[in-house]
Amino acid sequence: MKIRRFGAFMSAVLISSTLVGFSPKNIEYNNPGTAAIAEEQLEASIVNLQALLDRMEKDGDIASPAVARTLKTHVTAVGHYENSKSYKKAIKHMESFHVLLNSYESKRMVSENAANLLRDYADALISKWDVIFDSGRVMDYLHQLSVEIGPRVAGTEGEKKAAEYLKSQFQSLGYDTSIQEFAINNRTERTLRILTNNKEIALGAATGSAVTGEKGVTGAIYHAGLGQPGDFSDDAKGKIALVQRGENSFWEKVQNATDAGAIGVVIYDNVDSLSPLRPTLNNNSSIPVVGTTKELGESILAQLSKGEVKANLVIHTHTNQTSQNVIAVKKPKNVVNPEIVYITSHYDSVPYSPGANDDGSGTSTIVELARTLKNFPTDKELRFIAFGAEEIGLVGSNYYVNNLPKEDIDRSLINFQMEMLGAKYEPASYLAVNTVDGKANTAWDYTNAAFDKLGKDKEKLILFRRGSSDHVPFHNAGITAACFNMGTSDGGLEPEYHTYHDTIENVSPERIQFAGDIISKAIFDFLADHNSQGKVLDEAS
Repeated sequence: MKIRRFGAFMSAVLISSTLVGFSPKNIEYNNPGTAAIAEEQLEASIVNLQALLDRMEKDGDIASPAVARTLKTHVTAVGHYENSKSYKKAIKHMESFHVLLNSYESKRMVSENAANLLRDYADALISKWDVIFDSGRVMDYLHQLSVEIGPRVAGTEGEKKAAEYLKSQFQSLGYDTSIQEFAINNRTERTLRILTNNKEIALGAATGSAVTGEKGVTGAIYHAGLGQPGDFSDDAKGKIALVQRGENSFWEKVQNATDAGAIGVVIYDNVDSLSPLRPTLNNNSSIPVVGTTKELGESILAQLSKGEVKANLVIHTHTNQTSQNVIAVKKPKNVVNPEIVYITSHYDSVPYSPGANDDGSGTSTIVELARTLKNFPTDKELRFIAFGAEEIGLVGSNYYVNNLPKEDIDRSLINFQMEMLGAKYEPASYLAVNTVDGKANTAWDYTNAAFDKLGKDKEKLILFRRGSSDHVPFHNAGITAACFNMGTSDGGLEPEYHTYHDTIENVSPERIQFAGDIISKAIFDFLADHNSQGKVLDEAS
């Protein structure tokens, strides 16, 4: 089989199937009483596998209708997973088909010849599915990043844990992986941890607030209503005052709390908002002050109604901070100074946010793309990079690009940046290709073509002028670059953006699959069309 071009996404799949050294056509089904199997029937598919089981039952290579029915039922169930694009589950259940088949063969209920062909069919399907972009796997990576690790603010332990996790994932896929560390600006920590349940509350900075030591201040929460003088009693001394916005000024609330002997103040909003209140005191407080949302303030009140609530409040600046990029590289064999293709994202988040969509979804997507491309025949050097410290000014990507040797810049072809690919927000159903200058480039061309080849609705594709992500340093270095995100028709983002509501519950696997199918198609086709060693594909097949 000679594959010279990628007319459809499945051509990439077929190439990968040949790389593992198997095609079902290598096995003949020999039953002298029946005609030979047509070549098209040997193409690995659930439909053809079901037809083959029917034929084997008819020919007597399967001992009984009950055995044939069990095998067919299992294959039908696997087909449901394939149809729903749950490829990881499809592979798992096809592997269990192997176990079932081995058991029947050992009991002489399936002939050896039939068992061999069925096994090879199953292997071909597994190989085919293994190189298809799978949002189920993306969600697994995302769970680890946004749930198990959580917020990944630049310079924090959470960001470092995420970097180590990503490094281990890329290494498990066979990539040459490294951590690139770099300095970042001092980081001000603002945390209110409810010690009763060990939950951290999202906060807004209050201008004019005092700071604390590294360990902060710890005390019981005292409900002080609106922070009027009459809302405080002697019991407020040594406690953290919780007050609601309204009626008097922020400074008056803080001064009243200070006069009552409170050791800190938390002001919660009186209107619903996804972002924490940021009080302006217009003065300098002698105690730490922060703001939070109406929702979170009321949640603390609900806990107070059940008994004492203790908390720890910290406002402290950390110095000598570092972040890190995670770099995974696959170099082609026997190619000197290969051209470079960059597939990137950022894995840090804003404070208090689990960063599920921004940019856990993009980072999980590049891990999945690394998996699908690990055996792809190309003469290009593939670099998958998860950048740190994007949220504080594209620091990681700027550091990376600015420190590339000139010879690397000269052989750099293109950058595909993944950013916020899974918003469940209903209007965010459009795939945006963002370029710094708003002009179409090679990344746009291949994405546009992928929509056509996959039969997608072209109204769901938009070209947008936007920087604000890690494609910017590549563009500034003269490298073709684009950033992909799911958003609204006018380039808007979901309301959970940069809030503590950016959780995995607000990420849509279907949106990630939609974006992943198109982006992976664009990248596969780009690599195939720019393969300067045309013989590689022929030899591989």
